[in-house]
Amino acid sequence: MRILSRQVVREVASHGLLGLVLFTFVLFLRDTSRLLELLLRETSVWNSVLDLCLLTFPSLLTFTIPMAVLVGILIGLSRMASDGEITALRASGLGARTLLIPLGILIGLGCALTLYLSVVVAPQASRERVEVERQIGLRQISAEIQPRIFEERFPDWVLYVQDVRSGPDPVWKGIFLADLGNPAGPKVTLAREGIFLSDPARNQIQLHLVQGSIHETTAQSGEYSIATFAETDIPIQMPPPPPPSVKPNARRSTLELQLIPPADPEWLEARVELHRRFALPFATLFLSLVAIPLGLSSQKGGKAMGIILTLLLVVGYYTLFIGGISLARQGWFPPWLGVWTANLLCGIGGIALLRRVDAVVPPLAWIARLTEVPDAVGRWFASRRSRENPDRPGPGSAALWNTSFPRILDRYVMKGFLFYWVVIVAALVLLTEVVTFFLDLLNDVIRNHIPAGMVFDYFLHLTPQLLYITAPLGVLIAVLVNFGILSQRNELVAVKASGVSLYRLTLPIFLLSAILSGGLFLFEHFYIPAANRRQDAVRNRIKGRPAQTYLRPDRRWILGEGWRIYYYNFFEPNERVLGGVTVLELDPTTFQLTRRISAARAHWEPALSGWVFEEGWVRELRRDAVRDFQQFPVRFFPELREPPSYFLKEVKPSSQMNFLELRRYVQDLRQSGFDVVPLDVQFHKKFAFPLFALIMAFIGVPFAFSLGKKGALTGIAVSIGIAIVYWAVSSLFEALGNLNELPAVVAAWSPNLVFGLGGLYLLLRVDT
Repeated sequence: MRILSRQVVREVASHGLLGLVLFTFVLFLRDTSRLLELLLRETSVWNSVLDLCLLTFPSLLTFTIPMAVLVGILIGLSRMASDGEITALRASGLGARTLLIPLGILIGLGCALTLYLSVVVAPQASRERVEVERQIGLRQISAEIQPRIFEERFPDWVLYVQDVRSGPDPVWKGIFLADLGNPAGPKVTLAREGIFLSDPARNQIQLHLVQGSIHETTAQSGEYSIATFAETDIPIQMPPPPPPSVKPNARRSTLELQLIPPADPEWLEARVELHRRFALPFATLFLSLVAIPLGLSSQKGGKAMGIILTLLLVVGYYTLFIGGISLARQGWFPPWLGVWTANLLCGIGGIALLRRVDAVVPPLAWIARLTEVPDAVGRWFASRRSRENPDRPGPGSAALWNTSFPRILDRYVMKGFLFYWVVIVAALVLLTEVVTFFLDLLNDVIRNHIPAGMVFDYFLHLTPQLLYITAPLGVLIAVLVNFGILSQRNELVAVKASGVSLYRLTLPIFLLSAILSGGLFLFEHFYIPAANRRQDAVRNRIKGRPAQTYLRPDRRWILGEGWRIYYYNFFEPNERVLGGVTVLELDPTTFQLTRRISAARAHWEPALSGWVFEEGWVRELRRDAVRDFQQFPVRFFPELREPPSYFLKEVKPSSQMNFLELRRYVQDLRQSGFDVVPLDVQFHKKFAFPLFALIMAFIGVPFAFSLGKKGALTGIAVSIGIAIVYWAVSSLFEALGNLNELPAVVAAWSPNLVFGLGGLYLLLRVDT
């Protein structure tokens, strides 16, 4: 391979590899917290969690490899064209077509690797992933039992544990178990302690209980029986497994998809999946046909132009791809034509552009002028200010160093920072939306005949949440790229030579980051919860689910004030009536039943501020024996004062509430005995996460200055490394908080504290 070919391969491959790492990392972040929480719950499953991580990558790489090749070609060739290397190549008589051979090698490798992953590895990995998820689920049930939480996942059983003693074999203290199969009322089992044994072969669990009693009422005679035990074993059927994270067609082998007959109802969806497995790998080739002439045409803008062109190409390609699939499922196109339309159009356009690649006026050279738009807008505003204030000093005067803010230098730094921030955040948001559509929604869109307008509405309301998540990462990359380019052009040397401190130079970046942090907090408080409610509602329609409700009529076990447990068959909030109600009072020291009230119904009496029970009985118990028994037609218990609103519990995700709503929600659920630890962590993260945009600036600035003249490429590589470390630390602390191993406030703020102090330390050591 000649020197020129090696240089081109090195230039394109380096950018492509960075793009591959960045894109794959961003997409993998969706599962990081869940996987870490699985690992922390039970360290013995670390090998299964590692397998689950590795099995995720094949399906992700089928999307990210074509994008990485596209990024490498566009950024690499745009940089060469901007620096005049393409012009020098043409002047030497070689022509731009000389680059097609080394580029073809990279494109061929990317296409072949993606094809192998898509056709062979990804389906097999999807099948194995479903099996690993099932095995982890069987082993995690014991670790998922939280103290002082009603577990209603088991069919016909409700489990409540007062405390859990952690260890390799966790021991439960204070066990309350209710069997709902008894028509006369729940059969209640109480025990001082117990352990959990799983039997995956029979799909059931075994509870070994020690020192307890069983309370049961017979339906025919209404007799009440109490049985005590020193030890007993109770088998419980496992809950049905959750639906697998991988769609059925994605788990089928390519041959199985091929053999589905046309008469089968799943034939159309299977054909779309079959052609998709081949079309996406070959997108590496067809997109490259367009990317090569576009990159060579970018004589201005350099790497920034390459990023912009990548965004435009990705948006255009996937718009055509989605439109073709939509036409195919509506019967306008056969499946193969609908899936391959985007590739065919890109191929035709790319061949037409390649024929003029060595023209004097490069094809689509006007696209390079996009980077001149910010400068043109700035000059227009400057000319207007000069006309309105003719006595104002010009750019070349001493106004550069006056005491006003922002100075010309400040505006120059801020303009570069904002430009790269917008481009990077747009790229990350677009990438996430594209992969979300293809990996998560495409099969549902086809199966449920969802119109394109509804899909657009979903992504329109999903975008605010994605902007909120990616904004801090955009700050880090923008800082490193912007100052990396300034250093590469020796502009930092000129600034220091003129007497301006690097601390003063970075002041506008810190101010913008602080403003962005405040804006993110307000954005999350006032707008994002409503947008998330809308996108969740649209998502349910796309998935074919019923309209979402936040009231849980199936949640019929409530922990009242003190050690009082309520159980009811139904609750009518408008009439304020409980039907089939049972009240159990426990002694917290011995965990024995002290009183049991059962009634056909109970209604709330506002004048008494309490519940009036009808047609029932009450039993007073002591040391597992009935001390007193009374039947009543109507009776008022003044100590039972939980109002009707106490039994109306909503189940809302934290993303659909601002911090004020979430705080009230957590307080309400905590009082009723529900698990609020993850919600408490999310409450504190609503304050901690926006601040990370400013912390990213503190981290990025010293790294940018320490890189010297290594440029934007090294800055992007460093930012990827920092982001990976941050998200690993953040996910670790969040998982520890969700497992109640750390206080919620510590779990939420620890990443900010660690990285904030680290960034401040590095900033103070910068040679200004």
